This record gives sequence, structure tokens and C-alpha cells, in this order.
Amino acid sequence: METKEVIKTRRSVHYFDTARQITDEQLSELFDLVKLAPSGYNMQPWEFVVVRDPENKKRLRRCAMNQKHVEEASAMVIVCGNMNPGKYAEKIFDDWVRQGYFGERSKEQALKQVRGIWEKPEYRKIWTTRSTCLSAMLLMIAAKDMGIATCPMEGFDPEATAKEFGIPDDVMPIMLIAMGYESKPALPRVYRRPYEEIVHHEKF
Repeated sequence: METKEVIKTRRSVHYFDTARQITDEQLSELFDLVKLAPSGYNMQPWEFVVVRDPENKKRLRRCAMNQKHVEEASAMVIVCGNMNPGKYAEKIFDDWVRQGYFGERSKEQALKQVRGIWEKPEYRKIWTTRSTCLSAMLLMIAAKDMGIATCPMEGFDPEATAKEFGIPDDVMPIMLIAMGYESKPALPRVYRRPYEEIVHHEKF
């Protein structure tokens, strides 16, 4: 499917065909694409918990305002952001050196810089949310291209979800994404604000 068509036809689906399941191979292919999402300094702060076991989906449903499509979806993804975004900085910048982006001295300067940026906890939360949401959108676009329907969900309890699924204290659940195959056609797309209203040239 062409990129424009993927974007135009992607919808948030609430009704899933419980008889059709996403395979391990599809998940592997999907997340091989998702990992290519951009992030600040390429720190890749995202973590994903894939929930497919029926009993675990029931547990997740209780954390998500009892929304029934949590259980009906083939897979639920708990999209998380690492609150220690520099956790893999050394490994990532070592690769930059190997690839010729910069030398060892520049690497040390870069490490000092990024670690300084994230000294404030409130900034780490904003930064990791920004980058992780980029990966979530790419997940939904890539899934649509593979014929898999999705639905992003903000209606859930992050603290209860973290406790229920063993998510560490320094990893923050940001959203849920339901994935599977839609069981009935979507309703017509609802109103979208026009170009003239959302785009501001040179100043707001």
C-alpha cells in the first residue's frame, strides 16, 4: 500500500474479529519497523509489553476502564517510555564512533551533554513521552500497511497497569494500542479541521 493510502485509510478500530490472530512472525516484522522511529539523540527510550494471553487481557481490561475491545483485540500493546532516556547512550554513541559520525573525544562530549539535559525529572518525562509517541504512531502506520487494524487508547490507569504487568518504576506506561482485524467496516471519517485553520505561516 502506498504511504498516502495508508495514512488516509488508517482508522481507530473498536470492533475486532476474535477469530483472527496476529502471528509471532507478524509481530517480529512489525517491531523491526517500529524500532526505526526517530528519537532525540537516537536514544530510543521506548519499551513495549505485548499482551495476548486471554487471562492477561482480562487483567489489562480492568486497568483500562473495562473497555471490551481490550479483550477482543488479538494483541494489546502497552507502550512505555524509559524515564532514564540515556540508559543506552554509551552503546548508541559507540556505534556512532564505529560508523564514523564522530571520534572518541566527541563521543565523551556528547555523553556529557545528553546526561546534563536529563538531570531534571520533569524534563525526562516530557522528553521520553515525545520520542515514545513517535514510535507509537509508526507502529500504527506500519500495522495498517500490514493489514492490521489498531486503536490507540489513553483511557487506562498507568499506575495499576505498571503494577499488574511488572513494569519497573523508571519505565512509564504512556498509552495502550489495541491490534487485530476489524470485524465490521468503520463508520465514515469524522470532521477534520481544514488546512487553512491548522496551518499558520510565519507566526501564529
